[in-house]
Amino acid sequence: MSDLTLAWHYQRARLAAALGDRLIARERIAMFGPRQTGKTTLLRDEVIPYVQSRERVAVYIDCWMDMDDPLQGINYALQKALDSVKPRGVRRTGTTAVKKVGLMGASLDLGDPAARQAPTRPALLLDSLLTRLLEETSRDLVLVFDEFQAIASVKNGPQISASLRAALTQADKRIGAIFSGSSDVQLLDMFSRSNTPLYGFAKTEGYEPLGPDFIGFVAKKFREATRRDLNQALAYDAFQELGTQPEPFLHAVSLVMANPKWSLADALAEMLSQQSPNKWSAAWRGLTGLQQAALRLVFEDRAPTSADSIAWAAQQLGAKVQPSSISRALEALGAKGILERRIDGRGWMLIDPVQRAWLRRNPGAPIKRALSGL
Repeated sequence: MSDLTLAWHYQRARLAAALGDRLIARERIAMFGPRQTGKTTLLRDEVIPYVQSRERVAVYIDCWMDMDDPLQGINYALQKALDSVKPRGVRRTGTTAVKKVGLMGASLDLGDPAARQAPTRPALLLDSLLTRLLEETSRDLVLVFDEFQAIASVKNGPQISASLRAALTQADKRIGAIFSGSSDVQLLDMFSRSNTPLYGFAKTEGYEPLGPDFIGFVAKKFREATRRDLNQALAYDAFQELGTQPEPFLHAVSLVMANPKWSLADALAEMLSQQSPNKWSAAWRGLTGLQQAALRLVFEDRAPTSADSIAWAAQQLGAKVQPSSISRALEALGAKGILERRIDGRGWMLIDPVQRAWLRRNPGAPIKRALSGL
């Protein structure tokens, strides 16, 4: 996160309170929205403090913590929460363990009670940790799952989903949960397809992106810092082109601040130039020629394995291209997090809107030539 993103953080108190109140009411929400648009910041920096201020125990769970087995990351977050709650000694019951009993003038020392053994299987450990958390505090829990779609990407995803549903259902009178994800395709599939473990388990809804109010906030900050005005209409158009992502937009604004003669259009042109040292140019250069051709075909909304597309790719690469090679390149782009399948399963689409803007502004970006047939 850039310095300007931190310094110019836009508080969304109304949205945070609305989500927080629903979680306090023990709702389950599946919220999807594009990456880098402020979901994590909203949840971690505003929603969680809001519910904590109302005497709830909030647990933030990053499902990307363990990409190979997200359940391990979930259990780790619950264990950390349990460790932080236990020292407070706030238990739902005030009972004291019985260590000695007397009978007919004699007493028998029973010693310390045996500690409950934590299950070794991760699915059972999940239920055990939730149970212990609820026993250790009289306050309700709010679970905030981030990048929840990671569960759909692993082989044991259905088993993890089933375990979560079982554990949360048993304690639904004391737990509110939000399942946030950056892939609407995967998240909707998890909660809306009838043969999935989480079908109907949470209300699915889109994340409310930043809008004109955010642009007005930035314009005010820009005016305070430079004594110049920022054209809000043009700024909003630029923000839309960047997929309503605050960080690249504020980076462009910082370029205008550093170069008094530049407009926001100048800053975007520089930021998204293939000659500039930016991550989108680096991502393009890091691809094979075949992957570059496949990405360009998806961006232009052309059927990647059609005869015309294969002929175009062969011309760009200077080598014969097989449809299966294009298919493998698409799968590789999916594995790199550049593409994802459409919600209907037919074809692919770009994930990062800024990468899309880069491709739009650099139609002549060179495609690496092949050394032999593909």
